[in-house]
Amino acid sequence: MGKGTVSKKHRANGLTWIYRYQTMRALDGKKVENTKAVGLVKDIGKSEAAAWKEVGRLGLDNNIGQSKGVQPTFRELAEHFRQHDLRKEHGIGVKAAETVITAELLLNKWVLPRWGDQNAADIKPLEIEAWFEALTYRPQGKKDTPLSWGSVVKLKSVMAQVFKHAQRHELIPATIGRDGRPTNPVVLARSESGSSYEARVVNPEQMIVMLKELYSPETQLEWTLALLHGATGLRPEEAFGLKWGDIDWLKGQINIRRGWSKGKETSGKNEGSMTEVAMHNGLGQALLAWRRESCYSKDTDWVFASRKGKGKIPRSASIAAQDYLRPAAVKAGVIPDGYKGRFGWHNLRHSLATFFAANEVNLPVIQSILRHAKPSTTALYLHRVNAAQLTAQAKFLEAININTTAE
Repeated sequence: MGKGTVSKKHRANGLTWIYRYQTMRALDGKKVENTKAVGLVKDIGKSEAAAWKEVGRLGLDNNIGQSKGVQPTFRELAEHFRQHDLRKEHGIGVKAAETVITAELLLNKWVLPRWGDQNAADIKPLEIEAWFEALTYRPQGKKDTPLSWGSVVKLKSVMAQVFKHAQRHELIPATIGRDGRPTNPVVLARSESGSSYEARVVNPEQMIVMLKELYSPETQLEWTLALLHGATGLRPEEAFGLKWGDIDWLKGQINIRRGWSKGKETSGKNEGSMTEVAMHNGLGQALLAWRRESCYSKDTDWVFASRKGKGKIPRSASIAAQDYLRPAAVKAGVIPDGYKGRFGWHNLRHSLATFFAANEVNLPVIQSILRHAKPSTTALYLHRVNAAQLTAQAKFLEAININTTAE
């Protein structure tokens, strides 16, 4: 006979044979008890032998020791994803600190309250679609406004990551379940393409006006910040995370070793971004000029240190953009006065890419400068195009009247 036990229990339909057996829970490897109704005693017979015969006929004893009988909830899959993927600190697929923070927020605030207690196998694509649509036309959250499709696409992405993680770890079937449906319902759930946001870009003529607006002894830090962002395409967290010791004056390069975001040091965007960035002599001279004026000029000091923080932390990127960059952009006609849309240091990264594309800098060079490809792709171009990077950067510096000749 099979393993497990059979016993009689009174149920609504009458005295019933109940089959109890254990399965291994895939999420944590623990054994859990399961029960199945075999049938009415009056139909099967009063003896255990008769009950066991019916268990065998129904194939119920095939479940023993397997995880088929356990359907994990979406919350269980999400927690496994958190512990074994999202918060992973080394190895394949380590995520940037900001990526982790964003995913945690999306899970905790939106996804788990809606789907956490449902069996993952019961979540259907059309239910997900209906949820997406409701989020975009009904008031949501503290702001009491619908979410944008861009935000919904982020929710969709994190849900898909949870399901893919569960498939990879064999917590759910890899592709198609026993009912014939995909075990990742997000694959079939539709959404709009995402945000309609298009970054405002700054052309060289406008950049000249902005730098002129920022050029004064009192705003030399902000002037240098704008020039650095404009000429290198550094991400804001990378620029504000720079220390003087990261700049290699002899080799003409800036070593990206950390980021600074939301008031704390981070490990940067990804492994591919932690590399060297070309620094033309014209840009190097501007940085040296700022170092001579800065109160915090040691190798271990932040390049854009906060005076309010007594040099212990960098300036606030958002405040510096709000108080200096945006007014300069208004002066240059990049954005209108009172503009409520997004405009900050990251727009200068978009602007540089746009300038290069318009000036026949080939795509591989642009990719290597911006470091927005996967590490394996970025590595193909880092050393071979260094001279081309300097030439491309010189074009921009010359376009905004920054001297590029060696002194």
